Amino acid sequence: MNTRTGSLSSYGSRRPGLTGNQLKVLGIVAILIDNMGAVVIQGGILHAADRAVYQAVIATPSGHIWMIAGQVCRYLGRLAFPIFAFLVAEEFVRTRDRGRYALRMLICALISEVPFDLAIYGRVFYPYYQNMLFTLLIGIMVIFVMEYTRKLGIQLAALAGGCALSWILQTDYNVIGVLLIASMYWFRHNDIAQLAVGVVLCAAESVSYYCVSALAYVPIVLYNGRRGAFQLKYLFYVFYPVHLLVLYGLAHGLQKGV
Repeated sequence: MNTRTGSLSSYGSRRPGLTGNQLKVLGIVAILIDNMGAVVIQGGILHAADRAVYQAVIATPSGHIWMIAGQVCRYLGRLAFPIFAFLVAEEFVRTRDRGRYALRMLICALISEVPFDLAIYGRVFYPYYQNMLFTLLIGIMVIFVMEYTRKLGIQLAALAGGCALSWILQTDYNVIGVLLIASMYWFRHNDIAQLAVGVVLCAAESVSYYCVSALAYVPIVLYNGRRGAFQLKYLFYVFYPVHLLVLYGLAHGLQKGV
């Protein structure tokens, strides 16, 4: 891997590999698989919210197979967040209007909260845990400060504040998620440092999943610095809340025996 020499140099690269669009689609597929496992299989087929029913279901041969399938989906889903953390840091460097970028993320995070609560908790409003877009938004806020000051003390204070906010709000991937986004930005000029720090953070985040998140760096390392031929800027913002609503509908139907 080559050490980068400028904040925009990664976008001018013509080396072979995956484009930003391809990484985005890969991340979307990973999120879909993850939530298929969590919402449809574990929540719908296995009735994980009811401990007694869950134990009875997984005691059957078919239930045991579904349990394994759900776990496999959750393992594969660990690849999603590191990819989007990387893409957020890259897009922040590239975008001309960072305020609008942050606002777009905030709006989508707010829109997605009800679908997230329905899909994960079966409630219209669950205030004790927030969707991953809030973590991405906090990461954007942190690197916004890092971009506009060279004072290390202020940068570290912003990072600490972002981590604290993610913990207080209990956003998905919270503290490690914010650290991962910040590290993607901070070490953007040095692929080796970015890889080393990112793998450690990913392994720590997914330790209960045998550190499988670290494998997300395989496609990230293959990133060629180009956005791709198609305009997919809004794909993720549409996909995220919609897929949660669809999966909630499927799980709800399964729970009701439809």
